[in-house]
Amino acid sequence: MLHKIVLLFAIFTFCSCNIVRELVQFNLAGHPILHKTVEWPFDPEIGVRRSRQYQELNGRLGEKAIERLGLGIDGYDRERLAEQRARDEGHLNGVDYLTP
Repeated sequence: MLHKIVLLFAIFTFCSCNIVRELVQFNLAGHPILHKTVEWPFDPEIGVRRSRQYQELNGRLGEKAIERLGLGIDGYDRERLAEQRARDEGHLNGVDYLTP
């Protein structure tokens, strides 16, 4: 009977120490993953290079990208573009109030 009590006391002590350790580690000190040091490769000049590529593809302010999005992605972009050009024929970029 005495060995069962000692065993139960050892298990209780181990569990209580484990609970206290987890409370301190995960609540007060933070999760161990938060304290890892991570290094990321960083090139401060990449923005300039990618800006040039973006402007060549999408226009300086992205006007070509907006036009492509407006034409859709379902394969009927050429038909929509022809319809829009026919609709806007004789207008100043689709605006009527500036024309006399």
